[in-house]
Amino acid sequence: MKKHVVLLYVLLALSLLPMLPRELSAAGSDVDLSRFSKLSDAEYEAAYKSEPASGRVINIGYDGGLCQASIPIAQNKGFFAAEGLDTKLTRSESPRDAIAGGKIDTSAGMIAAWLKPITNGVDIVFTVGLHTGCASAIVLTDSGIKSFEDIKGDTIAINGGIGGVYHNIAFRFVAHDGFKATDFRWRDFPADQSLLVLQRGEAKVAVLSDQLAERWVQEGLVRRIRSLTFDKDFVDESCCVMGISGKFLNENPVTSEKITRAIYKASLWLNESEENRREAARILLDGGHISGAPEYALSLLNMYRFGLDNETTERSLYDSVDEYKALGVLDEKVDANELKNVIWKPLDLDRITKK
Repeated sequence: MKKHVVLLYVLLALSLLPMLPRELSAAGSDVDLSRFSKLSDAEYEAAYKSEPASGRVINIGYDGGLCQASIPIAQNKGFFAAEGLDTKLTRSESPRDAIAGGKIDTSAGMIAAWLKPITNGVDIVFTVGLHTGCASAIVLTDSGIKSFEDIKGDTIAINGGIGGVYHNIAFRFVAHDGFKATDFRWRDFPADQSLLVLQRGEAKVAVLSDQLAERWVQEGLVRRIRSLTFDKDFVDESCCVMGISGKFLNENPVTSEKITRAIYKASLWLNESEENRREAARILLDGGHISGAPEYALSLLNMYRFGLDNETTERSLYDSVDEYKALGVLDEKVDANELKNVIWKPLDLDRITKK
């Protein structure tokens, strides 16, 4: 009888614990990258050589966006080579899916795009935040629209699919202004049609990447009413993070740290000066990583703050989880602390200057 009582109390206690969806329990990693600070250089390199990935090419995804500029810069400026890594950039339109499918080992992506799939079981962990900004809500310059209050009940255009990254970002925009998602209609259009959609009156606001929107802003065709890049309530958030396959990290923790450190050093290099960013724009264009004019690429790189500290990224994760739960994007059972423990495996930034 006493055993049954004890079991009942145990089950009751477990039922009261914050829970993640069942799928997430099999994802993530138990690796703590900070543990390597206790190793000597010789021990560290020996541990690296013992890992399966140390003897092969590391496949790193790149989607052609300036949000991921740190990746081709790390390749072209020798940051990967300095870590002793043999790396190959693989063009991927969906780095998240490519990581999940085992086609690449790591890439960078937006928190807004990756949180929901991770809670559904996609095995990706974050190791460092890369930069701020990169998406805006735009309206026609002569529209007279100043805020979401002016278009309540009207249509907002997003791209990337309903439930996709820009839909999620738009949800946060309207929530920060005191509205519910149901206060608006939502339609998905190809990103490059956003200006035409606004001109045709098919939507009053479009939410999309700054890489495309900024061109129309500079031409005077549209203006921002909300921005991850410039608005005070978003300007200090980590937009993009380094994502690594949880399986890869478990099997290759030292290699994972080396990859992360190289890309983070590239981010710091980008943040050092406009001259570095000008050189980066040239590297990206000459290498065919992006298209367009050098000055336009530079103007975009100047909009973002690269090389974020761990506290900024961790705070951004917490805020995003809480807000997406309130918006119904994430399951209400998801607990921010539990999720962080599963997917946030930060690089020890204090070791950057030591290696």
